[in-house]
Formats: sequence, structure tokens, C-alpha cells
Amino acid sequence: MKKVILSLSALGVLALFQSCGETTLDPAAVQAKVDSLASGKIKEAEALAIQECETRMATELKAVTDSLVNAAQMANAAQ
Repeated sequence: MKKVILSLSALGVLALFQSCGETTLDPAAVQAKVDSLASGKIKEAEALAIQECETRMATELKAVTDSLVNAAQMANAAQ
């Protein structure tokens, strides 16, 4: 038990020494990084949405066009 307490104390001291040398982050730099990452993600999402919309429109447009052509052919065949 004594070794466990000694080991945990040593780890705590090491963690304390490592945290002393850290520098603080500049809020403007952090915000710029966040904005940069968000901008990239937004552009990717927009590109994906446009691609999916174009695919969907082409598919649905083809179905509607086929339906109209079939209806016109049926109407012409009935005459």
C-alpha cells in the first residue's frame, strides 16, 4: 500500500512540474483555428448537400418526365 501511495505521489509531482511550463493559449488564435475548421466543415457539408440535391432532382425529374411522356403516349394511342 505504501508503494501505491508513493507511486501516486510521484506521478502527481511529475504532473505538477509538467503543467508549470505550459503557456496560455491566445483567445484570438484559438478562435481563428475554430473558424478555420468550421469553415472547412461547412464547405464540405454544402458541397455534399448540393451533390445530393442535384442527384435527387435528376432522379425525380426523370420519373416525372417519364410519367408525362407515358401519359401523352396513352392519350395519343386512345385517339
